[in-house]
Amino acid sequence: MNTAQIIYEQYKVLPKRVREELKALIVNEESDNSLTIMEEIEMGLREVKAIREGKISGITFEDLKKEIESGK
Repeated sequence: MNTAQIIYEQYKVLPKRVREELKALIVNEESDNSLTIMEEIEMGLREVKAIREGKISGITFEDLKKEIESGK
């Protein structure tokens, strides 16, 4: 099963109201010039794969909290 099929299967089991809200978000994102939700998901999956392969370094949750706190 490919990623699109998995996402669709998950989408189908959502309550109708949630499906409609999600669909509206996707449509709104696609009319924007910025990245769509699907492009952001794909980019995130590529980053996770690169982290697992050791091509880029990941950060821990503690590092993330410190980064957020220092940005305040």
